[in-house]
Amino acid sequence: MKLLIVTTVLIMISQFVFAQNFTGSFDLVVGSENPNSNSQSDTLSFFFGENKTALIIHARGNQPDLRLVFNPKDSTITGLFEVNEKKGGYVLPMNKKYWPSMDYALSDYGTGPKKQLNITGEQKKINGVYCSEMICNTDKFEGSFWIAEEIELSLVQVMAYQTVGAGKDTDAVEMLAECGIQGFTMLTKLRLFERKDVVMLSIIKLTNTFDDAIFSTEGHTLADMTEE
Repeated sequence: MKLLIVTTVLIMISQFVFAQNFTGSFDLVVGSENPNSNSQSDTLSFFFGENKTALIIHARGNQPDLRLVFNPKDSTITGLFEVNEKKGGYVLPMNKKYWPSMDYALSDYGTGPKKQLNITGEQKKINGVYCSEMICNTDKFEGSFWIAEEIELSLVQVMAYQTVGAGKDTDAVEMLAECGIQGFTMLTKLRLFERKDVVMLSIIKLTNTFDDAIFSTEGHTLADMTEE
């Protein structure tokens, strides 16, 4: 009887732990438009594995894409790129000097600031995922967030992975964290008061599988900066 109880508890715990960790990939499309009708768009590809996370920053023009591999197990961030058919890269220590928003990215899901959220009651399906709308207005912006509650990964965590680099600006991450947004946002619209821009964040190509080769550094000559 005791063995049955223990086994049942272990199964429940394993299911709970799995549910707390999103694994899969998606593209985040970031678009902005200002009053002069100038618009621009960037795409970032995210890959969340069980033990590692990768981010591809797709560059514009003739610049090379940058692939970042985050490995909390050995506390490193590896940057990978290819220029003129030569594969290079670097290894950074995983700390707040090189990754200012590290604490936001690595925090457990659902542990952010608890605030009373303004849920509008509006619902719709975005790219096959059911979402509920939340409104957050501050002195810096007014925003609409379409949240997929079934996906346990927060917008704040996702945005925090983009702040790699000494002295990198963390204002956007902190601004979103102040809203108390805990869920995964499939579509976000922000109207920024100071810049008078409208920023759109859209999730596309959401899938729960991907090739683990995205974490590979094979063929790259790496500069070790972990001792600096």
